[in-house]
Amino acid sequence: MSERVTDSSDAESQDLQEHNETIRDLSAGLLCIYEPKLNEVKENLKELINKQNDLQIAISNEKKAFSSTQTKEVYEMVLKTKAYKDKVTRIKMQMHQIHQRTKNLRAKALEIQELKVNQCATKLQQLHYEESLVASSKRTPRKS
Repeated sequence: MSERVTDSSDAESQDLQEHNETIRDLSAGLLCIYEPKLNEVKENLKELINKQNDLQIAISNEKKAFSSTQTKEVYEMVLKTKAYKDKVTRIKMQMHQIHQRTKNLRAKALEIQELKVNQCATKLQQLHYEESLVASSKRTPRKS
């Protein structure tokens, strides 16, 4: 019986060795397939990280280039720009209001002018009528 145990343990160890070899072969095959791609991805990631670091350094340097006084000047300029924009908007509204008033005044002035012309024409007609009456009364002798 001890022979059987050793035979079965030898068979199991041989199966285990074959199994281990198969796993190694499969692992080696997978590595052969994916390792070049993984190395390429790894290199691309390194390049990307380096570029990101360079960009971060460049941005940091640009940020440092703007001193606090320059930042304050830019902020003041933005505030001035806003104030001027508001001022222009107000002036534009006032100009629109003035334009509307001027338009209304011109319309009223035209109406008044037409009314005056009509009044003058009426007065002139009245004068002509009165003159014609006076002239006709001088032509006809009076009976007293």
